Amino acid sequence: MAHRYEEILQTLSGRISTLEAGARIPTEKELAAEFGASTMTVRRALQILTQNGQLRGVRGRGTFVAHPRVTKMMGSAASFTDAMRSCGRRPSSVLVEAAIRQATPEEAQWFDAAPGTQVYSIKRVRLGDGTPLGFEVTHLRAQLFPGLLAANLEQSLYDILATQYGIAIVRTSIVVSTRCPTVDEAEHLGIEPTMPCLQTIVTSETGDGALFEHTVSIFRGDLYEISL
Repeated sequence: MAHRYEEILQTLSGRISTLEAGARIPTEKELAAEFGASTMTVRRALQILTQNGQLRGVRGRGTFVAHPRVTKMMGSAASFTDAMRSCGRRPSSVLVEAAIRQATPEEAQWFDAAPGTQVYSIKRVRLGDGTPLGFEVTHLRAQLFPGLLAANLEQSLYDILATQYGIAIVRTSIVVSTRCPTVDEAEHLGIEPTMPCLQTIVTSETGDGALFEHTVSIFRGDLYEISL
């Protein structure tokens, strides 16, 4: 005989499958009254649904139907935009900051360049179907991309580099780790600073071997995953 929480779990799972992502579900007390069960029993069912990725809780706001996760294939050099489109999601970006300045010693080392080399610093929030999924900070060697700041940087940056500058993008490394977001990153992503996230550090060079990109991105752990 199934436990009561398993019956509630099965019923809610079926109900969730009919709802749109982002839909709010009733509170624990409301569900307890509906099912004639204790809030503790309902909470256990909700916890399992959250762990399975079907629900997500937002402190102070409630529990919502989760958006399906986006899977990025590690072996692919596809951009965030391509990953979104392959999942049937609509990619977009919000430009937070874009500037050109002298590279720090560490940044110059990224590009095997002399101190004082000019770099672009571009900060963007990356979204899928209007939901913030990632926050990225990209540094590019400015010498290779004159006038870049005049472009629409809320479009795919890789598309801009390829079409406007004829760059063949060769990814040289991807380093993946986990961490919690900073307060600023959490605000841009609309999450709590305690939420586990995925961090990627991507470096790329042109087809003739010139290092040009260093991008640090942090992605929501509940909505984004990487397949090895």
